[in-house]
This record gives sequence, C-alpha cells and structure tokens, in this order.
Amino acid sequence: MTLLERRISARKFIDVNVYVSLPGRAAISCQACDISESGIFLKAGLVSIPRLKQLQLVFALNISASNVIRMRHVSAMVVRAVPEGVGMAFRTIDNN
Repeated sequence: MTLLERRISARKFIDVNVYVSLPGRAAISCQACDISESGIFLKAGLVSIPRLKQLQLVFALNISASNVIRMRHVSAMVVRAVPEGVGMAFRTIDNN
C-alpha cells in the first residue's frame, strides 16, 4: 500500500544552497534538496528554524553565460520539521 502525499504540485529534486534569514540572527546556510511550485525542503540538520513564522529565503543563482549571480528572495513558512530538515511553504516571490 502506498501513502498519498498532500501535495499541490510535483516535487523536483535539486541541490542548491539557500540562506534562511532569521530576525535578529545571522542567516543560516541550508541545502535545498527538493522544490515545487508551493514549497521547498531544506536540509537543516540540528539548526533551529522557528515553525509557523514567515521567514525570508535567499537563493544565489549563477547565470551560466556570465559571472553574474542573481539573488532571489522568497518568503516562506516552516510547515514541517523533522531531524533532517524543514519543509517550507512559499508565501510570495520577489521578481527583481
């Protein structure tokens, strides 16, 4: 018997560094391992990231045709926490 996941959109496996900006603390570097239209799972290990609080994620994306790095800011909220990391639901996307 297979378990059905409560997902709105399909996950895609990725290997990207993402920084979680925590109010009053230094940003935490995490490894994203999967992403969908509605959220992301970050390997965070023993790092404490607060649940049900809107946080800023910063993606540093390399542009392959140049040496430019584009920063993408996304608001997200921790909706699931396990010993390996956190599942976060996206809130808004900055299109800059």
